[in-house]
Amino acid sequence: MASFFADSYAIIEILKGNERYFPYMAGHLVTTEFNICEVAFAVCRDYPEKTRQVMARVRKMVALVPTTDEDYCEGAAMRRKTTRTGKKLSTIDCVGYAVSCRQKIPFLTGDREFEDIDNVEFAR
Repeated sequence: MASFFADSYAIIEILKGNERYFPYMAGHLVTTEFNICEVAFAVCRDYPEKTRQVMARVRKMVALVPTTDEDYCEGAAMRRKTTRTGKKLSTIDCVGYAVSCRQKIPFLTGDREFEDIDNVEFAR
């Protein structure tokens, strides 16, 4: 069973029922608490009356990976570097990418800013 780091974009697409993400659900999905927070914001904004139920589903769908100081440093360096090249990546996305590299698993996203970056499983 393949493992992937599911960023917030990927988790939201799974919740929306995007068929391109169905194959990844058979694998092992991991994420960070930061990504869970981003997903909760989107769910609360779009479906305030169902937030608790949807977030309970999310918690069953993914395993949480703790972040380290090294992840924060790598993420900050990535954000600084990619900002200079014109990419608009969030700090949370960059930290998640650093976690995926540390875990040696692909970073699953549909965010176009990641389209040409190594170790990214891009699904749209």
